[in-house]
Amino acid sequence: MAKKLCKLVKKDLIKESFSEYVKLVNEPTHICKSCGRAVNHEKNVCNPKEIE
Repeated sequence: MAKKLCKLVKKDLIKESFSEYVKLVNEPTHICKSCGRAVNHEKNVCNPKEIE
C-alpha cells in the first residue's frame, strides 16, 4: 500500500477494504505522532515514532 494510513482512513479505508486495514495495524510497531494511529511499519504513517 503506497499511501499513508493517516490519509487512507479519511477516505473510509475501513469500510472499503477492512482486510487491507487489518494488515496495516494487526501487530503495531510504530505510532503516528500527529494523529495517534498505530501501524506495523513506520512507512505507513506521516509522523512515525517507534513503540517501545
